Order: sequence, then structure tokens, then C-alpha cells
Amino acid sequence: MSIVMTLIVIAAALLLALGLAYVPMRLLIAQMAKNIRQFIERQRDRRLLSRNTPDRRRA
Repeated sequence: MSIVMTLIVIAAALLLALGLAYVPMRLLIAQMAKNIRQFIERQRDRRLLSRNTPDRRRA
């Protein structure tokens, strides 16, 4: 019976650790994705300003 309780406690600790790590990781990835998206948009806008030709990727 002691082995079963030990396994249950280990499983609970593992699930708790994974749950507590999941939320900050999702927030970090969302922030990184937002920054990358903004960078791409700034680069696209800068490229359009430097050339007078239309952006062929949007066509």
C-alpha cells in the first residue's frame, strides 16, 4: 500500500509541476509571437516606404 501512495504522490507532484510550468510558457510564447509579428509588419512597412513598387507577396 505504501508503494501505491508513493506513486500517487509522485504523480500529483509531477502534474502540479507541469501545470505550473504550462501557464508561464504559454504567456512567454504569446509575447514572443506578438513581438515577431510586429517586427515583420515594421519590416514590411519599411520596405514599402523605400520602394515605389507594390508588394508582390500581397497579390
